[in-house]
Formats: sequence, structure tokens, C-alpha cells
Amino acid sequence: MKKILILCLVMAWSITGCYEDKGDYDYRNLAEGTIGNVNGSYHVSVGDTLIIEPEIVFDLETKVGLKYEWSVELDSVFSREKNIEYIIPLDAPEQMKWVLQVTDTLSGLTFMTQTMVRVSSLYSDGFLILSEKNGVSSLSFLKRVKGEWDRCIYDIYEGIEGVSLDGKPVQIHLHDLGNQTDEHIMLLQDDFYKCLDLDGANLEKSLELSKEFQVIPENVRPKQVFFDDWYSFLLAEDGRVFGRKNFSSEAFHTGYFSQYPMVYMEPDVVGEEVAHQLNADRFVYDMNTENGYVFVYEKERKRFLYIRGASSYGTIGEPKCAGYPNGFIPMDNLGNNELIATSGYWWNDYYIPAGGLYNIIKRADGTYVGQMLLTDDPEDIVAESQREFKGDMMNDNILLLIPDNGRGRGFGCPYAFIASGNVLYYFGKDAEGEIVPERYYSFPAEIKAMEDEFYANEYLCVGLANGEVYLLKINSEGFASDEAGRLVMKMDQNVGTVKQIIHKAAE
Repeated sequence: MKKILILCLVMAWSITGCYEDKGDYDYRNLAEGTIGNVNGSYHVSVGDTLIIEPEIVFDLETKVGLKYEWSVELDSVFSREKNIEYIIPLDAPEQMKWVLQVTDTLSGLTFMTQTMVRVSSLYSDGFLILSEKNGVSSLSFLKRVKGEWDRCIYDIYEGIEGVSLDGKPVQIHLHDLGNQTDEHIMLLQDDFYKCLDLDGANLEKSLELSKEFQVIPENVRPKQVFFDDWYSFLLAEDGRVFGRKNFSSEAFHTGYFSQYPMVYMEPDVVGEEVAHQLNADRFVYDMNTENGYVFVYEKERKRFLYIRGASSYGTIGEPKCAGYPNGFIPMDNLGNNELIATSGYWWNDYYIPAGGLYNIIKRADGTYVGQMLLTDDPEDIVAESQREFKGDMMNDNILLLIPDNGRGRGFGCPYAFIASGNVLYYFGKDAEGEIVPERYYSFPAEIKAMEDEFYANEYLCVGLANGEVYLLKINSEGFASDEAGRLVMKMDQNVGTVKQIIHKAAE
């Protein structure tokens, strides 16, 4: 009986306790959500505006109060808005991990997503244009953004450094600082002391050319430069060539240019080996230099020579050919003929990139021929073909451009281009028989420079004497179109008389 009484008292106390509990317990469901419309990664350039508009989806019908935080790797918060419009700053790192945290302010529940933002240079994936504007050098850039050629940047150096380049343009040369380092651009001007090496990413001044000599040669007026991993050469207007060997292919500015011009040994009239000073007219660009040499042309002696740049640095020699076909003008002795234009070219040798040399030569009788030679080994040149040009567009002032065919990896444009006056022509360099160039596009002024898009060879940038710059399609769509259909765009401002154009690939 006693046990029953105790049990009844416990039950009564339990019921009374539940009834009198005035506590506020909210057993609502916690909000759970997902974040959509945020890509796993974004590719942008410095100066771009990156817009991200996330979509927040809940498993509850009733929306709750939310707090947003955008941060870099959960550290530096740069926005507390849901949607962001972020201008990529000049000092942005090459990649950033952005994290979006969304917090339910009532429950304290936080959920998040992240994206990787990869930043490329403002001056990549486009064409860099050197021109003379208001009497001095000027740099402009035509940039592709998200597949569209819609950004034109003018007077770049003045905008960065606050002063003009204060010299007349000679050349721009794109080069690496070694195999594993970023690109740089050597800018040559008519005054040796105004020649600069620029950082390829931001075009800021990196080094003055004069600082790359311990002793500066007398009366040197720069004409061309040629840089590779192990060697550098500077060609002066008077034909002297100054060389430098890098101490390491991984660290470019690790040696000084010699103050003495390059010489080579050659037999004189009595057969005695004597030193001759190299007297070059030009370097040959766009060649396959993986075998460690560069071609130069001696105008007075009417011949090509090669300079070794790797294991036998500085060795100068005559290219050797086992035998030239009948009537083929030999590259070691052009005789009474004149070299008008020359360029390297790439081709695909059973899926292995290989290189060659293409020359346009004016013969003594006034006719013009195009030569193809295989030049991967300068001691074993193969003369491929020599064909005569037909057409009144040929003259001593034509410009030659051969797209790189994907650096011999099977991509690219199958044609070569020549510019004659204000008209651009094309021809098949690998065909047989006479060469009859066909008109591709007619411009309102003389063509002064042109350059194709590196590797893909889908576009051609053309600069004119009147300061206008055009972009053309040279892919299959371009060749299937009429002239009007080949035009992509024209830059909206005048850049001055164009001197040279180079392509900077996407990073």
C-alpha cells in the first residue's frame, strides 16, 4: 500500500511540473540551403570586372534572415553583399581562392561554397603594337577578352611610368628570362641609352639595355636583338654583332654583353686563316631554334651564316648543303641576286616539330623567286624548292609573314602572306609550279607591319602607315568569306605610324 502511494505522488508531481514549465522552446526546423550559380573557377585579366550572382536555395518555404561574406581563403573579407562586381586590381595574385559564407542569422547555421579565380596579365592574349606617335615611340595593345576582341589600350608606357618613351621606335622583341620564368620585352629605340627591357606582364620598366654591358661599345645604334635561353645577340646599324652567354638558362640576366664585336676565322686569298668581323644585315626570326643556333645574313658578302648558341657558344659557320638543284640560288652565295625578305617557318615531320627557312630573292633579271630550305641542322641543309613569283605586286619593299603552323604541331594557317603597298596577298608556299599571289584584303593606306596569332593562327593583325590597326580572320572561315567578311574589327583610335606588331599568347 505504501509503494502504491509513493508511485501516485511521483506521477502527480510529474504532471504538475509539465503544466507549470513556462520555458520558451522553439522546435522549428533548422534552415538548410545550397548555393548555386557559382562556377568552380573563373579566368579573368587584370582590370576585368568579375560579376557573380549566387542563387541561394532553401529546403524551407519561409525565407530567413541571411548574412553574406565574400573572403579570400576565409581570411580577408572584401564584400558583405550577396552579388559582387569585383574589379581585378593591378596587384592581384595569379590565383585566388574566394569563399562565400552564407549564415542564417536566426539559427546560426553557416553554409559555404568556394571558387578559384585565375588572373592573367592585362597584356596577354592579344597584339602589342609599336608605333611612332608625336615623334616618339608608343605602345598600344589589342586584347581579346572572353573570346571577343573588344579591348584597346593606348599610350601604355605613359600611363604606367608617367613619362613618354622619348625615343624613336626600332624594334620590340619578346623573350623569356630563362626556361621557367616570365616573359619580357626588349624595346629598342634609336638612342642606345633609351633601350629598355620591359616586364611582359605589366610592361613596367625592368632593366636598361646599357646596364647589360660592363663596357659600352662606341657609337652603337641598335637595329635588332635575338634572345634565347642560353645566348643573346645585339645587332647594330653598322653590322656589328655583340654577344652574351647566360650563366644559366634558368636565370637570364646572368651575364654581360661583350664590348667587342663578334669575329670568325676564315681563309684569306692565300688560304691563311684570319679573323673577320661579322657584318650582319639581319637576324632570321620565327625559326626552330631548339637545336641551338640562329641564322644571320651578311648583305655585303651575299650569304647566310649561323651562330651557335648552346654547346659551342659563339661559333660562326657557313650552312652546308649536300647539293643544290640546278638553278637554285645557294644560301652561302647569292651572287648578283638580292635578298628581299626572309623568315623561318615550322612544319610537322611525322608529329615532330621541324623548321625551315623561306627566302624571297630578286634575281639579276628582275624576277622574284621563293625558296624553301629545311634547316634543322645547319650542317645538313636540304634545298626543298625554288619557285618564281608572277604578278605586278612583287617589289623590293614587300613584307613577308608565314604563320607558325602551331609551331609544327599540325595546327594553323596553310598559307603565307605578303604585303605590297596597301594590299595583302596570300599564296600556298608548299604548292608546286609558279607562285601567283591572290588578294586577301585591301586597306586605305600602306601596310607597315603584320603579325599572326601565335599557335592557333586564326587571326592576323595589320598596322598601317596612317596609324590604323585592323584585325582579320585567316582561319577557314576567313578564306571562305569575301573581303568584308574577313574583317573582325578596327582599333577605335589612331596609334601613329606602325613600326612592328607582336602577339602575346594567353597565360
